[in-house]
Parts: sequence; structure tokens; C-alpha cells
Amino acid sequence: MGIQNITNKTENDVDIYTLNSLRAEFLTVNTVILGVYLVIGVLGNSLVFYIYKCCITKHRTDRFFIPYLAVSDALSCIVGSGFGLALNLLPIRFSGDALCKGLWFLTKWSTLVSALMLLLIAIERYKKVCKPFGPQMTPLAKQLSIIALFVLSAILTFPTVFFHGEISFPARGTSHLTGYRCGRNTFLTGLEGYFTIYNVVLAAVAFTGITAVTILYVFVGKTIYKQTKFRSRFASSPRKSYISPKSDSGVVSDGNDDVFLENSVKENEENKARKDSADSFYSTDDELESTDADLPRKKSSNNPRKKSIISHVYTVPQVLRKFKISILFMCITLVFILTFTPRLVIMISEATNKGYWSGLTDNQIRASLFFYRFYIVNNIVNPFLYAAFDSRFKQEIKKRLSCFKKT
Repeated sequence: MGIQNITNKTENDVDIYTLNSLRAEFLTVNTVILGVYLVIGVLGNSLVFYIYKCCITKHRTDRFFIPYLAVSDALSCIVGSGFGLALNLLPIRFSGDALCKGLWFLTKWSTLVSALMLLLIAIERYKKVCKPFGPQMTPLAKQLSIIALFVLSAILTFPTVFFHGEISFPARGTSHLTGYRCGRNTFLTGLEGYFTIYNVVLAAVAFTGITAVTILYVFVGKTIYKQTKFRSRFASSPRKSYISPKSDSGVVSDGNDDVFLENSVKENEENKARKDSADSFYSTDDELESTDADLPRKKSSNNPRKKSIISHVYTVPQVLRKFKISILFMCITLVFILTFTPRLVIMISEATNKGYWSGLTDNQIRASLFFYRFYIVNNIVNPFLYAAFDSRFKQEIKKRLSCFKKT
């Protein structure tokens, strides 16, 4: 039953509870979707936190942010979906000004935390993949950065408490019933102009963040592409013996087919280009899944005139495996951008059109609410991306499932 049909009820036919039920029924589809978000998001991200924090003890450097991201995703699902459910189930019976302000604050704060964490991860990936010889983020620096983004998110979100609160209004179709809802109250407090400015600022921050993340991952993607292309071309070219000395970071560049490489006095342009590219690739030390064990090794030769170095070759699939955590975070960020963009568009529409919601039809209201909360999909899909890209996570899941079946 649509909202317009409620006006056909007479005052004697409806009370506040009946009217609330009718409006809640109008939003049933949206309510079911939010319930699915809540269940999948909490269970999936709780599992992610447990696996990465308690089970995966090796190579935690590259996976440092994943448990924190899982916590922010779970929090965003709990607050975002839970608050949305409350608004849908109590459309005209939501009372409590402090509760309303707090929930609006937590919803926007948790969303901003997830967004800024993706920006922080993008910076860390850029430094690790594109600037492997430069200063990297230490564990302490990462922890301090997380604390800083939590505080920054709270500062940017705090004005929300002035723009939202409990609103009392005459229930539609009645003259003696008073309804209560939680929403924007700027038309009552006279803060409409400030709300517009605040929404514009948030939209600018979101746009700047999305642009920055996109640029950083473009550089990361170009580096991965160049290394993949280099390995593909190098593997298909005639094998040549040359030595690639240790890089500034102390990582020895790898040659082809575990042969001994000689350090010549004068390298031609082709060998020099290969050396530089190999140094750049093998010094990234990114997501070191133990591909080394799969590669054959040859015994070294005792030649006093040559400096012998045993090394191994990485094939193109192994190159992609080597960068898979970076590719994982790129996919997570892409999903976030795609799911958050509709909310950003609606936020801009709210800021520029005071009567945005009141001018919508029933179906348009349902669709707008769906896209306004569509960003939660980003929080629930991340566990599936971890399973798709991180073999260690998948192995731990299978191990726990096998133990569960035995019991």
C-alpha cells in the first residue's frame, strides 16, 4: 500500500500504530534487503577478522590493514543496516532526540572511516609497489595513521548532530495523531544554509578522496602491467646470461632458468634495461606467497673467476600472484566507488533541492532509499573478495570447515 493511499483512511479508522504499520509495509522490500546486508556483513567480516588476526601469522605486513578494515566494515553494516531497519520499521514512531543524533553520527562516521582507510591503504600500496626503494610505512606509522583517521572522521562527522534529530509532525491523513521520526531537522532549527554548505564540503571530500585513490591505483596498475609485460617478453626472448647486482634494498634481481649470471664491465642498453626492470620488480617484496618452493634450483659452480648467484624466474602468473594483495585492494576500492557514487549523487541532490524527498513518488522513494544505502554492499562483499584473491584466507576457511564437518 502506497503512502498516498493512507490519506483515504478516516480518523476513526486509523491510529498511530496502524498508520506506522502501513508505512512500514510500504518499505518491506527495502527492509528485507537491509536485513540481508546486516546478516551477511556481520558474519562475513567477523570471520575475516578472526582468520587474519588469529590464524594467518605469516606475511602480516601486507595484510596489516585487513583486520581493521573488517572491523570498520562490520561496524558500518551494524550501524548502517540497523539504523536503516529502525527507520523503516518505525517511520512515524521513532522517538528519542539523543538516540537519533547518535545514530546519524555513527552511521556517517563508520562510512567515512571505511573510506579513509581505503585511501590510507592506497597510499601504502603505492609506496610499496611504485616506490619500493623509498621509505615505507612502519607498523607504528600504520597504527598511528589508523588512530588519526578515526579522529579525523569524528571531526568531519560531528556537525551531523546539529542537522538531525527527532521531528514531531501531524500524521498524514489525521488531525489528532502526532508522529515522530528521525531525520534532518534543519527546517525547524534554521540551519538549512549550513546544512547545504556541510553537504557540499562532504561531497568535495568524497570527490577528492575518490580522485586521489584512483590516481594512486592507476600508478600501481601501470607498475604491475609493466612488470607483467617485462616478464612475458623476457621469458619469450632468447636466454642470455647477465648478472643483476643487488638493489639498494639488498634484494637480488632474479635471472632466467636459475643460471649463473655474470657481472660484465660494460652492459649494453638491452641488458641495462632488463636489469633496471628486474631490480624494480624483485625489490617490491610484495605479498610473498611462497612461489619459490615451486621453482627448481640448480647447484652452484665453484668458479673462482665468477661471482655466482642462484636465482629463480617468475612467470607471468607468478607475477600476478606476487601482486595479488595489491590487486585485491584495487578491487575493493573499485567496488566502494561504484557503490558509494549513488549515495554521493543523492547527497548533492539533497543539498541543492530542499524538497528532494517530498517530490518523489512511492516507487521513486523506494528506489532512492535503496541507492542511498547501496554503499553497504561494499562492506558485505569484501569477505568474498578476500576468498577470491587470497589463497591463505581460502585455505584457512577450508581448514575450519573440514574441522567442523568432523565434529
